[in-house]
Amino acid sequence: MTPTFNTKVFERIREFQQQGTALLIVSHDRLAIQSLCGRALLLDRGRLVKDGDPEEVMDFYNALIAEKENATIRTSTREDGRVQTISGTGEAVVEDITLLDEEGRPVEFVNVGQPVELRVVVRANADLPRLVLGYMIKDRLGQPVYGTNTHHTRQVVENVAAGTQLDYRVRFPMNIGMGSYSVSTALVSTDTHLVNNYEWRDLALMFTVTNLDRPHFVGTAWVPPTIEVTVP
Repeated sequence: MTPTFNTKVFERIREFQQQGTALLIVSHDRLAIQSLCGRALLLDRGRLVKDGDPEEVMDFYNALIAEKENATIRTSTREDGRVQTISGTGEAVVEDITLLDEEGRPVEFVNVGQPVELRVVVRANADLPRLVLGYMIKDRLGQPVYGTNTHHTRQVVENVAAGTQLDYRVRFPMNIGMGSYSVSTALVSTDTHLVNNYEWRDLALMFTVTNLDRPHFVGTAWVPPTIEVTVP
């Protein structure tokens, strides 16, 4: 397989990094920033808005795009030192989020391929014509592993009255590789948080995937094959 141009560029940049060379990369590409950089600076009209860990800065950038103004963006430092970014009007909020095993018990460590349920409890603080829940699983670098929302699954809830509590239960097999992961949630009115961002919550949940009984593999996806070998 011939390396692509971008692959060659990334490899050359990493060679410079291994030599101790300082590099400045200007980009809107989340993958490039979080994969290559140890520090990120967010500029808005020539003004420094955020300086810090690439994942933290990119989460803030994502919130800034939706919020135009900085008034509704909130950040806090978790016990593990990672910075959580929450943005939105607050017209709907996530009250609780839990990862459960097949027996309905909360878990922090999950086996590769294990069936799980992501339970998200949402409260509407205002009358909402439409409510969509989105979630995204991210790896330890903050890169998206999988995400979807109830707009795409055709499960939009309409005419939600203030004070209503909604219970979302998302079931799926944990077909991803070993490592640390986080879940981000979005409460919006359409398929994007750029229209009505009620709440966007990064690092809403943390969990770890371990390999207890699967054949050894590498990567972020568990795609078990059937291999046929013919010896002449």
